Amino acid sequence: MERRLKPVRWATGNLVVGLGLLLLTGCDPAPRANPTPTQPLNPAEIRPGEPDRAAPPPPPAGAFLAQLSPEQTRQLTSLGVEVVVPGVVPPTFSVAELRIDQSETAVAYMIVYRDGANRCFATEFATEGVTEPPVTQNRRPIQPPLFPGRTYGLNYGEFQDSALRSQFPGSNLYTDWLMGRSGAYRLIGSALIGELFPALKGCQDLAPDQAVSLVESFTLLTTEPMGASF
Repeated sequence: MERRLKPVRWATGNLVVGLGLLLLTGCDPAPRANPTPTQPLNPAEIRPGEPDRAAPPPPPAGAFLAQLSPEQTRQLTSLGVEVVVPGVVPPTFSVAELRIDQSETAVAYMIVYRDGANRCFATEFATEGVTEPPVTQNRRPIQPPLFPGRTYGLNYGEFQDSALRSQFPGSNLYTDWLMGRSGAYRLIGSALIGELFPALKGCQDLAPDQAVSLVESFTLLTTEPMGASF
């Protein structure tokens, strides 16, 4: 194990992701659904002063899967990989950062969420450069239905290794890398987020119970959430 803890590094054309398990290769792009056309109304049926009922009403705030806007969803689904997101995001959270890196050989994305109480977490994906994460003082089993057949865990608390604990004091929170067909996925907490996004340095971790619930709600960003598993 390396003595130095390296956060995820994002660079155009050269992507390196640290702290994970050896990554499987292969890519099965997530299917995309064709939009259902809206049936236009007869102009004679529209009365002056009334809205055009042919136009679909805007969705309520927070109605999008994983709190992602249509444009953010488009960016992610255009990557050609199976995009995994939290299926149930607490309504107090919203997307604070969306970072995507794509080269000829690698793809990565990170979706960072934050709420009004300055709590934060992120969903991370990488196709390569993943190594085994350091052991923390606490570990809790997780059973994401989307990733059956293997034992995974949520790691939290200080690093168990004394040298790492001295170099990087304070609490950590991150899951094991969850292995899928397109790459590896995980949830990370405030320590790693703060190293990548200076504006978010100082945000707080979720409670472990909340982190477990988020990971166990992981779903594919498709028209049929939770309809498949790896």
